[in-house]
Amino acid sequence: QVKHLRAQLYPANSVHPKAIVARFRENPEQPTKDCFIFAGNLLLGPRFQPYIHDIALTIHYRGKFFKFLVFFKRHKLLPPDQCIQNLQGGHIDGNLLLVSCGKKVLIRNLRNRLEVRAADRAIKRLAEALNPIRTWRQFPSTLSFD
Repeated sequence: QVKHLRAQLYPANSVHPKAIVARFRENPEQPTKDCFIFAGNLLLGPRFQPYIHDIALTIHYRGKFFKFLVFFKRHKLLPPDQCIQNLQGGHIDGNLLLVSCGKKVLIRNLRNRLEVRAADRAIKRLAEALNPIRTWRQFPSTLSFD
């Protein structure tokens, strides 16, 4: 069953993040555990044999903890992400897709401005932690920031 949710896209060809609608598929028998986000259609880069990386981020922002999933590609032909550079983060190539995680469900809609600001801070910290991204052979599956 294919559903939609509100997510945040950090496009390489723009200086501002965009709120978008992302599609995902969930298993009706285990909707809280088994989800697949169709991130490949939203990210720039080669369509043949794309390898999409994902990292779970946890950040403490203004007294609350937020958890996000970030999806991105790594390829030498991707353009530098101007949106990340505008956030004064590190250097990442291509688009980034950010989806919010819930306490009882795996993924959920981005809800309010506080959560969007926490997402921006998490992306900035991710870019700083992975800089320079081209030297990484493997990426961590989870990262936490204070």
